[in-house]
Amino acid sequence: MFDRIHHAGIAIKDLGIAQDVFVKGLGLLVDETRSPLPDGNLQRGPDPTDILDVPIGAMELELNAPPSDGTTPGGTHRFVQSRGGVGALHHICLHSDNVPDDVAHLRASGLTQLESPEEQEREPWREVTFFHPKDCLGILLEIWRTENHNVGDNYQGAGVFTGMHHIGIVTDDLEKARHFWCNIIGLRVDTLRSPTLKGGKFIENENVRILNIPLGKNSGEIVAVSPQDVSSGTARFLEKYGGKSHGTMHHISLETEDVKSAIDFVEGNGLKRVGRVTEEEAWIHPASAGGVLIQIVKK
Repeated sequence: MFDRIHHAGIAIKDLGIAQDVFVKGLGLLVDETRSPLPDGNLQRGPDPTDILDVPIGAMELELNAPPSDGTTPGGTHRFVQSRGGVGALHHICLHSDNVPDDVAHLRASGLTQLESPEEQEREPWREVTFFHPKDCLGILLEIWRTENHNVGDNYQGAGVFTGMHHIGIVTDDLEKARHFWCNIIGLRVDTLRSPTLKGGKFIENENVRILNIPLGKNSGEIVAVSPQDVSSGTARFLEKYGGKSHGTMHHISLETEDVKSAIDFVEGNGLKRVGRVTEEEAWIHPASAGGVLIQIVKK
């Protein structure tokens, strides 16, 4: 059973940019018990990465950079290069209370586990595993069991952002998104906010329809976004990065007590907003945020 978003995985050019955006820019803190500065947590498996773990509320941001020590780079490096050499949202990690059972269910549902049979035989997956984007609407899906991350008051940083509200995915088919996240992953659409019989909630100023798919109180949610105008920026993003798979990751949304104060804070630290600022929401331009589109919403 999946009870919360564990983290949003972000691939980024290097950890210097990661700190400029997420530590200086957003005022968050690195969990140095797991990813000590300045080098981070050096993972040297099949896809070598340098990682910074940045808790936010009950979840976290996992910042993954290609290796900086001369190690031959792998898939994360290729992904960064495919997104203009800066970075982008990379994967969604869900927390599982029983990884073997959940993996068995997902495999029986037709999802492709990325570990090879030899890897599974040699070191059975008990804590973490990945599933191929081709079966997950263009999203690299990670399943995690380990409770080794620290959240709460020790990691409030500047205190501007109190949690991750949701991860936004973009799709050309809300029904396929509903089927995947509900019938396969086991979540439920919040039909009071986004009625499925009406094709989801229509957001007029953005010309999109959405489905709100929560994981529980303060546990984050998935928001599936379907553009209604093929000429919109959201539709062009979908066509460029997720058209063949019917979707991809689009943005992360961070909670704050005061949106306008939060925008003043991040702009004062070098990030740039895009679009208008309201009492309820604002957006940070991905060009100033390591390739990641960030929404700010009122808690």
